[in-house]
Amino acid sequence: MINGVNIGCHIELKLGLLMTKGQLEVDVVCARGIRAEDSPPDTYVKTYLRENDRWLQKRKTRVVRHNCNPEYNQTLRYSACDVLGRSLLVMLWERQKGFEHNQGLGGAEVTLDALKLTQVTEGWYPLFPIQSLGSDSNDSP
Repeated sequence: MINGVNIGCHIELKLGLLMTKGQLEVDVVCARGIRAEDSPPDTYVKTYLRENDRWLQKRKTRVVRHNCNPEYNQTLRYSACDVLGRSLLVMLWERQKGFEHNQGLGGAEVTLDALKLTQVTEGWYPLFPIQSLGSDSNDSP
């Protein structure tokens, strides 16, 4: 339990991935399985390309407010030449009020080389504790 949000391995993100026109398009569709004790959280998704221990090229969605099943319906783009041999980190964050640090609700790592990116690959990705992905000291919205 973090700030009234029930954290578990039940949270999932729906993503669509496609390589087209020299770009990797990451469609961040929605999230499900977020449980809130008090009020529904304000959430957003951050993505990075990962090469070994380096996190590169952050992208993020807008914040969806007060929703346990947020729909982002946003496309984040990366240049195709930056994608080869790298994986995609996808993380769900809860925006905090005031000066508190935002809370990571979970994340997943997608090995891009293992997917056929010339056609849309859509699926639900289960989220694991953010700490299991390495470190991201920049948890700003």
